[in-house]
Amino acid sequence: MSMILRLALAGVLLGTAAQAAEPAKKGVEIDACKLLSDKDVSAAIGLPVDPGVRSDAGYTEANAYSSTCLWAVSADKDVKKPNLPLGGKRFAILNVQSWPPGNGAGKSFVRAFKAAGEQHLIKNKPEDVKIGDEAVWWGSGVAVYKGDYSFGMSVHLIDGPERQRGMEEALSRQIVTRLPK
Repeated sequence: MSMILRLALAGVLLGTAAQAAEPAKKGVEIDACKLLSDKDVSAAIGLPVDPGVRSDAGYTEANAYSSTCLWAVSADKDVKKPNLPLGGKRFAILNVQSWPPGNGAGKSFVRAFKAAGEQHLIKNKPEDVKIGDEAVWWGSGVAVYKGDYSFGMSVHLIDGPERQRGMEEALSRQIVTRLPK
């Protein structure tokens, strides 16, 4: 399970108790692959990518809808390094959650990354980024909260997080403008 997904689930669990007294509203179903095009991802990372592959977790205990899209670098089809993420292939991944309308539970997603940094559960201390309502870069991606949505955007090129950070932030800024109202 990816770090983004584990931290997202932790954030979901934090938000569950606060929502227990509310009627069971649900976030809207969302398709992460429709928030960025293959061309958007290729332009940001400077490499051709295969079409995005959607993998949804569906509704969580907190009634958020979770959708993931993965874009693999096209040139890496034959790479087989089982000890590396995605077998050593370079990739970009987006995980987005649509939260029940108006409850602000998406904040828990970004705050889970901040808490993980404070507890040294992730390598880098998260740094605030000006994207959406609240966002952090956490060393392996950007976590963003905006309205009824939260998402994590990571680029994995195997050549260093600082280079990837600019790509992750640029893609995250595009995503924020494309979230449903």
